[in-house]
Amino acid sequence: MMLSVGAYAQQEEAQDTSKTDRLIVKFAETRITDLSGDEAEQIFFGDVKLYKDSLFMFCDTARVIGNNLWAKGNVIFIQNDTIRTFADSLYFHGDSSIAYLYHDVVLENGSNKLYSDILIYDTRTKVASYKDTAIMVQEKSSLQSVRGYYDVDNDQAFFYDEVYIEGEDMKMRADSMSFLTDEQRAIFMGPTRIQQISRDIYCESGFYDMDDEVALFEENAQFEEIDVEASAQSIEYTKLTGEIRLEGDAYYRNKEDIGRGDIIVYNETTESAELLGNATFENAKSKVKGQRIDYDKTTEAFKVKGQSVISDPPYIISAESVDYDKESNVAYAVGDVIWQDTSAGISIFSDYLDYQESTGYVKATNDEGRPLMQNVSGNDTLYISSDILKSFSEYMIDTLGIVDTINYLIADDNVQIMRSSLQAVCDSLVYQDSDSLFLLLDDPVVWSDSSQITGDTIKIYLANDDLDKMEVYPKAFMTNTADLIYYNQISGKRIITSFEDGKLKTMDVIGNARSLYYMLDEFKAYIGVNSTECSSIRFTFSENDIKSINFFTSPRSQILPMRGTNHEDINLDGFNWRFSERPMTLADLQSSLTRDLKLQ
Repeated sequence: MMLSVGAYAQQEEAQDTSKTDRLIVKFAETRITDLSGDEAEQIFFGDVKLYKDSLFMFCDTARVIGNNLWAKGNVIFIQNDTIRTFADSLYFHGDSSIAYLYHDVVLENGSNKLYSDILIYDTRTKVASYKDTAIMVQEKSSLQSVRGYYDVDNDQAFFYDEVYIEGEDMKMRADSMSFLTDEQRAIFMGPTRIQQISRDIYCESGFYDMDDEVALFEENAQFEEIDVEASAQSIEYTKLTGEIRLEGDAYYRNKEDIGRGDIIVYNETTESAELLGNATFENAKSKVKGQRIDYDKTTEAFKVKGQSVISDPPYIISAESVDYDKESNVAYAVGDVIWQDTSAGISIFSDYLDYQESTGYVKATNDEGRPLMQNVSGNDTLYISSDILKSFSEYMIDTLGIVDTINYLIADDNVQIMRSSLQAVCDSLVYQDSDSLFLLLDDPVVWSDSSQITGDTIKIYLANDDLDKMEVYPKAFMTNTADLIYYNQISGKRIITSFEDGKLKTMDVIGNARSLYYMLDEFKAYIGVNSTECSSIRFTFSENDIKSINFFTSPRSQILPMRGTNHEDINLDGFNWRFSERPMTLADLQSSLTRDLKLQ
């Protein structure tokens, strides 16, 4: 065995450039050279300093064989002054420039520190890798995984298997992840769960910026907080603005409300939400649908745009857009509006509608044509149109403390009414459901079968959704005709009619009663005209035909022949046949409305 022992210190001397890639020992307190093998082995002791190109290594003991190094004790490995690695021992393969560091390894690069028990570092690519757990520590966070590598030059680390990150207010677990150390951005590469104080987030791809707390969660993204759940194809979060954006099959639920849409944008600061595309918003009391819903949680006000539906059973509103103000408790609907009371079978169609939930108040108007009310009852349907339609409810408490609700419908200006057994026009109408009473005011006209009834005021009572009674006063006048040539006429201060199964049963003409009646023979041919004046008259009907007539208090009658009588001259005062005003179809009710109605 040939050994030489002595102190060692490299002298400054000109170097051959071909040798700059060789491992050079600059200083050691002691050197031993072993020449017994095929290749000389040098062993250095005490404050050993070595270098290779831009690599500098320090240790307590070093063994050098050719271009390879085994170092032990307080190993320090420095590259480009900025990358520092500390370990208990090191094997450096000079030809490949790969370092293998063992025990208590720490790689430092700026504020980033990577701790591991075994670390492999490629000095050419500046990539450190490990296969048995490492922890990266930064100013505000630490990252841990079983396997991974750190690309120092590109400021990027990759973590695999049991990845765990802990920050100031956050914990994160994942199967795999990459991390941009310069940007402080974690990029998710598989199933990932993030916990933030009261929040729990799950996704399978996306990123999270540690410094500014901006995040994108994608693929089966889920968000949970106290009493809150959210999911979407992607969830974006920005702490600075407090905005959470859910996109793709977006779903949001809190303790009271549920929201769905293609996109949901919620602002934690303002507590406002936007639901975009096939949007729905619902709670225990109501449900809202539209292409866009803007909701303010603090005021509980919302705006709905696109074809909108608000369901507040038994009430439903659909429109092109709806604004709801919680403070005034009023909803404003615009465009192709349909308001429904499903419990009463009532619908209102209009261009504009105001609705107050607490009172049941409804006001409907149109730009063109008139709003229309539809009431489906049994096999019949009642239609009412006017320039303005209003509806509201009153709540009465009886002596037993029972609350009774009275619903009103008010129609103003150019009122038209149509159902199979009755049609009418007037300028003002009031309906009260407690008495099933229609009150027609301002030049009302009612048609039933071949009869026309006019007066200053007309009251129509319903029973079981059918005609029950009608009162006309004052200046009551009734006309009917079979051929539009001769007109039977009745007038008086008041006319009261009763109905049975929707057909005339009796008619009482009270006060200054007058009648003009065209008599028929058995072949339904006219044989004369009966003109009578008295205090009152009672008519009894069968199948809407007169069965009997009773005149009371000094009746005065005369029979006029058909020929030789001027039939226009004998018409009673107030006669005016107004058949052209009679609404017979939906087009008559909405004659100036250009859009199609979708009546249900």
